[in-house]
Amino acid sequence: MEQSRLEPVAVRCTATDDAQRLGASVYFPHRLEVLGDSRPFDMRLKAVSYGPVTVGMLSYSDPVHIETDDMETAYEVNIPLAGSVECWSGSDQVVASPQRAVLFRPYGVTSMRGFGQEKPLLGVKVDRSALEAQLSDLVGSKVSGPISLSSALDLTAGRGREWWAVARSVTDLFSAVDDGAALLNNALVMRPLMQSLLTGLLFAAEHPHLAHVLEPPSAAVPAVVRCAQDFIEDHADEALTVSDIASQVGMSIRGLQVSFQRHLQTTPMEYLRDVRLRHAHAELITADPDRTTIAEIAYRWGFGHLGRFAAHHRATYGTTPSEALGSAL
Repeated sequence: MEQSRLEPVAVRCTATDDAQRLGASVYFPHRLEVLGDSRPFDMRLKAVSYGPVTVGMLSYSDPVHIETDDMETAYEVNIPLAGSVECWSGSDQVVASPQRAVLFRPYGVTSMRGFGQEKPLLGVKVDRSALEAQLSDLVGSKVSGPISLSSALDLTAGRGREWWAVARSVTDLFSAVDDGAALLNNALVMRPLMQSLLTGLLFAAEHPHLAHVLEPPSAAVPAVVRCAQDFIEDHADEALTVSDIASQVGMSIRGLQVSFQRHLQTTPMEYLRDVRLRHAHAELITADPDRTTIAEIAYRWGFGHLGRFAAHHRATYGTTPSEALGSAL
């Protein structure tokens, strides 16, 4: 996943033509039909695009019917946050709800009917080439052609629930768009988070490669793990993902994960977190409290949640970040 920048969108439309045009600019060209006229037309859309992923919240004043032709360039996961929406993903009919997502593939006509009366729908759009490249990394071989993802995803249990937790964490950051977007503009926070949406979807949804994705590969020899450790140490200040690390040492993502678990009893990203925590601690104890804040240091090293940063710091060093700040001066 290439380095990227935040691209926020926050719009409100009171004309259907404008709503259709702006919706197409964020998601896909589509046909929009308003199914009721109980109130003046109103569409609201708030979205964030980062690299190959767009996460958006969409609502209409009245129920609508939205239809697209082949989407070709992307996959999309749609989740109503209230009520239910009748959907078609190609020939598959899915009643989407807060407990059940509908998955649109790059092929086939898609449509949604309902979700008006200001009931929002969360849409996660994923670039096709990025998702297919991520699958190739996971299975260790080139995957060509669109992935035959299942048309529905249960959000209440198992891997689907875990993926939904990641997606919700992105929506929780939406408020930051109007408040400086400090974390949303932090590549150390956003790049791994967006890749987690891609990887998590490939673990959560049914598709022909799922068994291969879930199959634990044989662990690598310790020398390869050491190479991965060295790479993490040297690049901890960059927006690394597990895919970057695996690619650097010539392994699949799953192979790297199993190797770290077997030889280090941790994961690559947890190891990266610990390296960053060490650097953050070193900065804390030598920082001037009158010129540097804990938040600045934490964000610089990729810790987007100050409470969790404080907990990790206390568990590792026995002190809080506030107690450590400037302690070596």
